Amino acid sequence: MTEQDVQAFGAQALASLLKDYFNLPADKLSPTATIEELGLDSLGLMELVVVLEERTGADLNDRLSDISPSDTLEQVAATIESAVVGSSLGEGLG
Repeated sequence: MTEQDVQAFGAQALASLLKDYFNLPADKLSPTATIEELGLDSLGLMELVVVLEERTGADLNDRLSDISPSDTLEQVAATIESAVVGSSLGEGLG
């Protein structure tokens, strides 16, 4: 995922990933749908983090605690974007 992809990452990109990886129906993947409504449990969230880490190259595991089952796709996408941008900024340090 390029820096431009990360900047454009939003609920729609997350919905697409969930549709493709978890085979969730597209009609359930609105920006206001919650993780819980989509039927993802803590194991599902871990799987999602692993997929995102593979695609972004960022270490997102520390941010998993920032995501709760009541979060909407929009909120989760913002958390992921923040974590990826933070990870990218941290690479240049030290």
